[in-house]
Amino acid sequence: MKEACWYEKIYVVQKPIKVGTKKGGYDVTLNIDYKGKNTIEGNETYQQNSRQLENKIEEAYKYAYKRFILKE
Repeated sequence: MKEACWYEKIYVVQKPIKVGTKKGGYDVTLNIDYKGKNTIEGNETYQQNSRQLENKIEEAYKYAYKRFILKE
């Protein structure tokens, strides 16, 4: 599923809520980059390197796969 998204130039991108250095990193939001043209921006924040973030990235790829590749 991820490979199909990557082949179609669909990526889930982490965007820090602040720029700078902080031990452990700043929280991030997730955006879906659709072929470099459109971006679907998320509004929830997640702690970097957390299990919750990993799960949400998987969920975002599933959503993108169904919406942009399968056209569901």
